[in-house]
Amino acid sequence: MSLLREVIVFTPNMSSMREFYEDGVGLTAAHAGPRGARYGTAGAALALETLADGREREIEIAFETFSIEADVERLRARGVEMGEIRSESSGRRVHLRDHEGNRLSLRQGGEARSDDGGDGPAVATVIVNCRDLLAGVIFYRDRLGLKVAYEAPHWVELETGATRLALHTHPMGLNHPLHAAQRLAYCLQTPDLATWVDEMRARGLHFATAPIEEEFGLYAEALDPDGNVVVFREPRPERSIEEELAEAFESDEVPHVVAIRKPVLRGGKAVSRVALKPEYHEPKVVRLKPEPELAYDEPERAVAPARGARPVRPRQKPKTRRLKATPAIGRSKKAVQKSQTRRKSAAASASRSKPVKRAAARPAPKKRTTGRR
Repeated sequence: MSLLREVIVFTPNMSSMREFYEDGVGLTAAHAGPRGARYGTAGAALALETLADGREREIEIAFETFSIEADVERLRARGVEMGEIRSESSGRRVHLRDHEGNRLSLRQGGEARSDDGGDGPAVATVIVNCRDLLAGVIFYRDRLGLKVAYEAPHWVELETGATRLALHTHPMGLNHPLHAAQRLAYCLQTPDLATWVDEMRARGLHFATAPIEEEFGLYAEALDPDGNVVVFREPRPERSIEEELAEAFESDEVPHVVAIRKPVLRGGKAVSRVALKPEYHEPKVVRLKPEPELAYDEPERAVAPARGARPVRPRQKPKTRRLKATPAIGRSKKAVQKSQTRRKSAAASASRSKPVKRAAARPAPKKRTTGRR
Protein backbone atom coordinates (compact mmCIF):
# COMPACT_ATOMS: atom_id res chain seq x y z
CA MET A 1 0.00 0.00 0.00
CA SER A 2 2.51 2.58 -1.16
CA LEU A 3 0.19 4.42 -3.61
CA LEU A 4 -2.14 7.25 -2.61
CA ARG A 5 -5.05 6.65 -4.95
CA GLU A 6 -7.84 9.11 -4.09
CA VAL A 7 -8.80 12.09 -1.93
CA ILE A 8 -12.50 11.99 -1.04
CA VAL A 9 -14.30 15.09 0.25
CA PHE A 10 -17.64 14.37 1.96
CA THR A 11 -20.03 17.29 1.53
CA PRO A 12 -23.66 18.13 2.23
CA ASN A 13 -23.64 20.70 -0.64
CA MET A 14 -22.96 18.61 -3.72
CA SER A 15 -24.18 21.14 -6.28
CA SER A 16 -22.20 24.04 -4.78
CA MET A 17 -19.06 21.93 -4.49
CA ARG A 18 -19.29 20.77 -8.12
CA GLU A 19 -19.77 24.35 -9.28
CA PHE A 20 -16.69 25.41 -7.29
CA TYR A 21 -14.37 22.75 -8.72
CA GLU A 22 -15.73 22.65 -12.25
CA ASP A 23 -16.65 26.27 -12.98
CA GLY A 24 -14.21 27.96 -10.60
CA VAL A 25 -11.11 25.76 -10.46
CA GLY A 26 -11.58 24.39 -13.97
CA LEU A 27 -11.46 20.63 -13.29
CA THR A 28 -13.21 18.22 -15.63
CA ALA A 29 -15.35 15.47 -14.08
CA ALA A 30 -14.31 11.99 -15.20
CA HIS A 31 -17.37 10.53 -13.55
CA ALA A 32 -20.47 12.29 -12.19
CA GLY A 33 -23.66 10.98 -10.66
CA PRO A 34 -26.36 11.81 -8.14
CA ARG A 35 -24.19 10.62 -5.23
CA GLY A 36 -20.96 12.31 -6.21
CA ALA A 37 -18.32 13.20 -8.78
CA ARG A 38 -14.74 12.17 -9.51
CA TYR A 39 -12.06 14.36 -11.11
CA GLY A 40 -9.02 12.77 -12.66
CA THR A 41 -5.74 14.63 -12.28
CA ALA A 42 -2.09 13.93 -13.02
CA GLY A 43 -1.78 12.80 -9.38
CA ALA A 44 -4.37 11.23 -7.12
CA ALA A 45 -8.02 11.55 -8.07
CA LEU A 46 -10.22 14.09 -6.30
CA ALA A 47 -13.70 12.77 -5.48
CA LEU A 48 -16.82 14.37 -4.01
CA GLU A 49 -19.31 12.20 -2.13
CA THR A 50 -22.64 13.13 -0.59
CA LEU A 51 -22.50 13.18 3.19
CA ALA A 52 -24.92 10.77 4.83
CA ASP A 53 -27.29 12.02 7.50
CA GLY A 54 -25.74 12.21 10.96
CA ARG A 55 -22.16 11.96 9.75
CA GLU A 56 -19.50 14.59 10.38
CA ARG A 57 -18.05 16.48 7.43
CA GLU A 58 -14.53 15.20 6.76
CA ILE A 59 -11.92 14.24 4.15
CA GLU A 60 -10.81 10.67 3.45
CA ILE A 61 -7.47 9.48 2.05
CA ALA A 62 -7.64 6.25 0.06
CA PHE A 63 -4.60 4.02 -0.58
CA GLU A 64 -4.39 1.33 -3.22
CA THR A 65 -3.53 -2.22 -2.19
CA PHE A 66 -2.96 -5.41 -4.19
CA SER A 67 -3.76 -7.80 -1.33
CA ILE A 68 -6.22 -6.31 1.09
CA GLU A 69 -6.34 -9.39 3.37
CA ALA A 70 -2.55 -9.48 3.83
CA ASP A 71 -2.39 -5.75 4.55
CA VAL A 72 -5.22 -5.96 7.07
CA GLU A 73 -3.49 -8.81 8.93
CA ARG A 74 -0.15 -6.97 8.89
CA LEU A 75 -1.67 -3.74 10.24
CA ARG A 76 -3.65 -5.54 12.95
CA ALA A 77 -0.44 -7.26 14.07
CA ARG A 78 1.14 -3.82 14.44
CA GLY A 79 -1.67 -2.58 16.67
CA VAL A 80 -3.77 -0.66 14.10
CA GLU A 81 -7.54 -0.89 14.58
CA MET A 82 -9.08 -2.03 11.28
CA GLY A 83 -12.69 -2.24 10.21
CA GLU A 84 -14.34 -5.02 8.27
CA ILE A 85 -13.58 -5.59 4.58
CA ARG A 86 -16.57 -4.57 2.47
CA SER A 87 -17.35 -5.29 -1.15
CA GLU A 88 -18.61 -2.36 -3.25
CA SER A 89 -19.24 -1.63 -6.87
CA SER A 90 -15.83 0.03 -7.11
CA GLY A 91 -14.04 -2.91 -5.46
CA ARG A 92 -13.23 -3.97 -1.91
CA ARG A 93 -12.60 -1.47 0.85
CA VAL A 94 -11.62 -1.34 4.53
CA HIS A 95 -11.58 1.76 6.74
CA LEU A 96 -9.26 2.83 9.56
CA ARG A 97 -8.24 5.93 11.52
CA ASP A 98 -4.81 7.47 12.02
CA HIS A 99 -3.37 8.83 15.28
CA GLU A 100 -5.19 12.17 14.79
CA GLY A 101 -8.55 10.55 14.02
CA ASN A 102 -8.42 11.23 10.27
CA ARG A 103 -10.34 8.83 8.03
CA LEU A 104 -8.23 6.48 5.87
CA SER A 105 -9.13 3.54 3.66
CA LEU A 106 -7.51 0.70 1.71
CA ARG A 107 -9.00 -0.19 -1.67
CA GLN A 108 -8.45 -3.09 -3.99
CA GLY A 109 -9.76 -3.42 -7.54
CA GLY A 110 -12.46 -1.28 -9.09
CA GLU A 111 -12.05 1.31 -11.81
CA ALA A 112 -8.55 2.37 -12.70
CA ARG A 113 -7.12 5.69 -11.57
CA SER A 114 -7.66 8.35 -14.22
CA ASP A 115 -4.47 10.06 -15.41
CA ASP A 116 -6.02 12.14 -18.19
CA GLY A 117 -5.04 15.43 -16.53
CA GLY A 118 -1.89 15.79 -18.64
CA ASP A 119 -0.04 18.99 -17.84
CA GLY A 120 -3.01 20.51 -16.03
CA PRO A 121 -3.51 20.82 -12.27
CA ALA A 122 -2.80 17.72 -10.21
CA VAL A 123 -3.32 16.74 -6.58
CA ALA A 124 0.37 16.84 -5.75
CA THR A 125 0.34 16.76 -1.93
CA VAL A 126 -2.02 15.78 0.85
CA ILE A 127 -1.06 17.53 4.10
CA VAL A 128 -1.80 16.05 7.53
CA ASN A 129 -1.43 18.72 10.23
CA CYS A 130 -0.29 16.83 13.34
CA ARG A 131 -0.39 17.99 16.92
CA ASP A 132 2.36 15.43 17.58
CA LEU A 133 4.66 15.07 14.58
CA LEU A 134 6.61 12.17 16.10
CA ALA A 135 3.41 10.18 16.65
CA GLY A 136 2.45 10.84 13.02
CA VAL A 137 5.80 9.60 11.75
CA ILE A 138 5.52 6.47 13.90
CA PHE A 139 2.03 5.73 12.56
CA TYR A 140 2.59 6.32 8.85
CA ARG A 141 6.20 5.14 8.63
CA ASP A 142 6.40 2.31 11.17
CA ARG A 143 2.86 0.98 11.16
CA LEU A 144 1.62 1.65 7.63
CA GLY A 145 5.10 1.03 6.21
CA LEU A 146 5.45 4.17 4.06
CA LYS A 147 8.97 5.30 3.15
CA VAL A 148 10.24 8.73 4.14
CA ALA A 149 11.21 10.83 1.09
CA TYR A 150 12.10 14.10 2.85
CA GLU A 151 12.51 15.01 6.51
CA ALA A 152 12.76 18.40 8.23
CA PRO A 153 12.09 19.56 11.81
CA HIS A 154 8.45 20.54 11.02
CA TRP A 155 7.78 18.77 7.70
CA VAL A 156 8.06 15.10 6.68
CA GLU A 157 7.14 13.81 3.21
CA LEU A 158 6.33 10.16 2.54
CA GLU A 159 6.61 8.24 -0.73
CA THR A 160 3.05 7.58 -1.93
CA GLY A 161 3.36 7.69 -5.71
CA ALA A 162 2.64 10.75 -7.84
CA THR A 163 0.86 12.38 -4.88
CA ARG A 164 2.92 12.63 -1.74
CA LEU A 165 1.63 12.50 1.80
CA ALA A 166 3.14 15.25 3.99
CA LEU A 167 3.11 15.43 7.79
CA HIS A 168 3.23 18.98 9.11
CA THR A 169 3.47 20.25 12.69
CA HIS A 170 0.23 21.97 13.70
CA PRO A 171 1.32 25.62 14.24
CA MET A 172 0.49 27.40 17.48
CA GLY A 173 1.13 31.01 16.42
CA LEU A 174 -0.80 33.33 14.14
CA ASN A 175 1.73 33.66 11.31
CA HIS A 176 0.95 30.52 9.31
CA PRO A 177 -1.00 29.56 6.15
CA LEU A 178 -4.76 29.06 6.40
CA HIS A 179 -4.60 25.38 5.49
CA ALA A 180 -2.44 24.68 8.57
CA ALA A 181 -5.45 25.31 10.84
CA GLN A 182 -7.44 22.32 9.54
CA ARG A 183 -6.64 18.65 10.07
CA LEU A 184 -6.31 17.68 6.40
CA ALA A 185 -5.56 19.77 3.33
CA TYR A 186 -4.78 18.98 -0.30
CA CYS A 187 -2.68 20.90 -2.76
CA LEU A 188 -3.40 21.30 -6.50
CA GLN A 189 -0.22 21.99 -8.44
CA THR A 190 0.44 23.65 -11.79
CA PRO A 191 3.62 24.83 -13.52
CA ASP A 192 2.19 28.34 -14.11
CA LEU A 193 0.25 29.51 -11.08
CA ALA A 194 -0.02 33.19 -12.09
CA THR A 195 -1.85 32.40 -15.33
CA TRP A 196 -4.09 29.87 -13.61
CA VAL A 197 -5.01 32.33 -10.84
CA ASP A 198 -5.95 34.97 -13.43
CA GLU A 199 -8.19 32.44 -15.21
CA MET A 200 -9.90 31.40 -11.98
CA ARG A 201 -10.47 35.03 -10.99
CA ALA A 202 -12.00 35.68 -14.38
CA ARG A 203 -14.44 32.83 -13.69
CA GLY A 204 -15.48 34.45 -10.38
CA LEU A 205 -13.33 32.51 -7.90
CA HIS A 206 -12.26 34.53 -4.86
CA PHE A 207 -8.94 33.78 -3.13
CA ALA A 208 -8.47 33.98 0.62
CA THR A 209 -4.71 34.32 0.19
CA ALA A 210 -3.06 36.08 -2.73
CA PRO A 211 -0.13 34.30 -4.39
CA ILE A 212 2.80 34.32 -1.93
CA GLU A 213 6.40 33.38 -2.67
CA GLU A 214 7.92 30.96 -0.16
CA GLU A 215 10.97 28.70 -0.04
CA PHE A 216 9.00 25.78 -1.47
CA GLY A 217 7.49 27.87 -4.27
CA LEU A 218 4.53 30.11 -5.08
CA TYR A 219 1.16 29.30 -3.50
CA ALA A 220 -2.35 30.69 -3.04
CA GLU A 221 -5.37 29.58 -1.00
CA ALA A 222 -9.12 29.56 -1.54
CA LEU A 223 -12.16 28.37 0.45
CA ASP A 224 -14.65 25.91 -1.04
CA PRO A 225 -18.39 26.16 -0.16
CA ASP A 226 -17.89 23.83 2.84
CA GLY A 227 -15.08 25.99 4.26
CA ASN A 228 -12.23 23.65 3.32
CA VAL A 229 -9.00 25.43 2.42
CA VAL A 230 -7.75 24.40 -1.02
CA VAL A 231 -4.10 25.13 -1.78
CA PHE A 232 -2.91 26.06 -5.29
CA ARG A 233 0.84 25.80 -5.75
CA GLU A 234 3.57 26.29 -8.30
CA PRO A 235 6.74 24.32 -7.47
CA ARG A 236 10.05 26.07 -7.23
CA PRO A 237 12.20 25.46 -10.33
CA GLU A 238 15.15 23.17 -9.85
CA ARG A 239 18.50 24.88 -9.57
CA SER A 240 21.15 24.35 -12.19
CA ILE A 241 24.55 22.89 -11.47
CA GLU A 242 26.13 26.34 -11.85
CA GLU A 243 23.85 27.77 -9.13
CA GLU A 244 24.63 24.91 -6.75
CA LEU A 245 28.36 25.34 -7.27
CA ALA A 246 28.13 29.11 -6.84
CA GLU A 247 26.24 28.74 -3.56
CA ALA A 248 29.30 27.28 -1.85
CA PHE A 249 31.27 30.45 -2.60
CA GLU A 250 28.47 32.84 -1.61
CA SER A 251 27.80 31.21 1.73
CA ASP A 252 29.08 32.94 4.87
CA GLU A 253 29.11 29.79 6.95
CA VAL A 254 32.23 28.61 8.72
CA PRO A 255 34.03 26.00 6.59
CA HIS A 256 34.16 22.46 7.89
CA VAL A 257 37.91 22.18 7.19
CA VAL A 258 39.97 24.26 9.61
CA ALA A 259 43.65 25.04 9.21
CA ILE A 260 46.01 23.03 11.40
CA ARG A 261 48.07 26.04 12.48
CA LYS A 262 46.32 29.03 13.96
CA PRO A 263 47.02 32.39 12.31
CA VAL A 264 49.58 34.56 14.05
CA LEU A 265 48.01 37.71 15.44
CA ARG A 266 49.65 41.04 14.73
CA GLY A 267 51.65 42.15 17.73
CA GLY A 268 51.46 38.74 19.36
CA LYS A 269 54.44 36.90 20.67
CA ALA A 270 55.45 33.66 19.01
CA VAL A 271 55.43 30.97 21.64
CA SER A 272 57.11 27.65 21.11
CA ARG A 273 55.26 24.53 22.08
CA VAL A 274 58.54 23.06 23.22
CA ALA A 275 58.87 25.86 25.75
CA LEU A 276 55.29 25.29 26.97
CA LYS A 277 55.53 21.53 27.06
CA PRO A 278 58.38 20.51 29.37
CA GLU A 279 57.60 16.86 28.72
CA TYR A 280 59.27 17.25 25.32
CA HIS A 281 62.65 17.69 27.08
CA GLU A 282 64.48 14.67 28.35
CA PRO A 283 64.83 14.69 32.15
CA LYS A 284 68.26 15.59 33.37
CA VAL A 285 70.11 12.74 35.02
CA VAL A 286 71.99 13.81 38.13
CA ARG A 287 75.16 11.79 38.41
CA LEU A 288 76.64 11.54 41.86
CA LYS A 289 80.41 11.48 42.29
CA PRO A 290 81.64 8.22 43.71
CA GLU A 291 82.93 8.44 47.25
CA PRO A 292 86.66 7.81 47.64
CA GLU A 293 87.48 4.46 49.08
CA LEU A 294 89.36 4.49 52.39
CA ALA A 295 92.63 2.65 52.66
CA TYR A 296 92.89 -0.02 55.31
CA ASP A 297 95.80 1.66 57.07
CA GLU A 298 94.23 5.14 56.96
CA PRO A 299 92.43 6.03 60.17
CA GLU A 300 88.84 6.94 59.95
CA ARG A 301 88.01 10.62 60.11
CA ALA A 302 85.79 11.94 62.79
CA VAL A 303 82.38 12.71 61.48
CA ALA A 304 80.12 15.13 63.24
CA PRO A 305 76.94 13.48 64.48
CA ALA A 306 73.72 14.29 62.75
CA ARG A 307 71.39 16.89 64.14
CA GLY A 308 69.46 15.45 67.03
CA ALA A 309 71.80 12.53 67.56
CA ARG A 310 73.40 14.09 70.65
CA PRO A 311 71.82 13.59 74.07
CA VAL A 312 69.00 15.89 74.90
CA ARG A 313 70.27 18.93 76.82
CA PRO A 314 69.77 22.66 76.67
CA ARG A 315 71.80 24.15 73.90
CA GLN A 316 73.59 27.43 74.14
CA LYS A 317 72.20 30.20 72.04
CA PRO A 318 74.53 31.15 69.22
CA LYS A 319 76.11 34.55 69.42
CA THR A 320 74.49 36.82 66.93
CA ARG A 321 75.81 40.19 65.89
CA ARG A 322 73.08 42.72 65.67
CA LEU A 323 73.51 45.37 63.06
CA LYS A 324 72.39 48.86 63.81
CA ALA A 325 69.40 49.54 61.74
CA THR A 326 69.31 52.87 59.98
CA PRO A 327 65.89 54.44 60.04
CA ALA A 328 64.31 54.61 56.66
CA ILE A 329 64.19 58.06 55.13
CA GLY A 330 61.77 58.81 52.40
CA ARG A 331 62.30 60.94 49.35
CA SER A 332 60.46 63.92 50.77
CA LYS A 333 62.45 63.80 54.01
CA LYS A 334 65.71 63.62 52.09
CA ALA A 335 64.70 66.64 50.05
CA VAL A 336 63.90 68.58 53.24
CA GLN A 337 67.29 67.67 54.73
CA LYS A 338 69.05 68.75 51.55
CA SER A 339 67.27 72.09 51.51
CA GLN A 340 68.10 72.68 55.19
CA THR A 341 71.76 71.85 54.59
CA ARG A 342 71.89 74.22 51.67
CA ARG A 343 70.29 77.03 53.69
CA LYS A 344 72.75 76.51 56.52
CA SER A 345 75.75 76.56 54.19
CA ALA A 346 74.36 79.64 52.41
CA ALA A 347 73.84 81.43 55.72
CA ALA A 348 77.33 80.56 56.88
CA SER A 349 78.92 81.78 53.67
CA ALA A 350 76.87 84.97 53.84
CA SER A 351 77.91 85.68 57.40
CA ARG A 352 81.54 85.21 56.55
CA SER A 353 81.25 87.75 53.78
CA LYS A 354 80.36 90.60 56.19
CA PRO A 355 83.13 93.26 56.80
CA VAL A 356 83.30 92.71 60.53
CA LYS A 357 83.59 89.04 60.13
CA ARG A 358 86.16 89.42 57.43
CA ALA A 359 88.20 91.75 59.60
CA ALA A 360 87.94 89.39 62.50
CA ALA A 361 88.94 86.57 60.39
CA ARG A 362 92.04 88.33 59.12
CA PRO A 363 95.22 87.71 61.04
CA ALA A 364 96.57 90.64 63.15
CA PRO A 365 99.35 92.59 61.49
CA LYS A 366 102.75 92.17 62.96
CA LYS A 367 104.18 95.10 64.81
CA ARG A 368 107.29 96.61 63.39
CA THR A 369 110.20 96.65 65.74
CA THR A 370 112.76 99.35 65.66
CA GLY A 371 116.15 99.52 67.22
CA ARG A 372 115.14 102.19 69.61
CA ARG A 373 114.29 101.37 73.13
